[in-house]
Amino acid sequence: MIIRGFMQQIIYVFFLFLVILAGCTEESRNKIFKQADNVLGKDLRISYVADSGKIVKSWTVRDGKVTTHKDEQGSTSGYYYFWSVESGYVQVPIVRVIVEEIKN
Repeated sequence: MIIRGFMQQIIYVFFLFLVILAGCTEESRNKIFKQADNVLGKDLRISYVADSGKIVKSWTVRDGKVTTHKDEQGSTSGYYYFWSVESGYVQVPIVRVIVEEIKN
């Protein structure tokens, strides 16, 4: 009985979200969904590169995402944010990073 009530609440919240979204202009919807650049659900290797082009440090992201914040003009903040297997939360400058998908 508790699970049924919980599922009904989730459905109501989802329905409310859809109604609000339907009332938004296409530009507003794009702004909502593109507030952050996301690479979702993939295994990734993130590498920090020195001036010489040599990889200084690498991290692994399993079934996760790499995010960068965008401001209202669409400019990126200059940093990637992600949760790595090796060290947890990481923030690195975009200009010095290589993001590669790990193919299994």
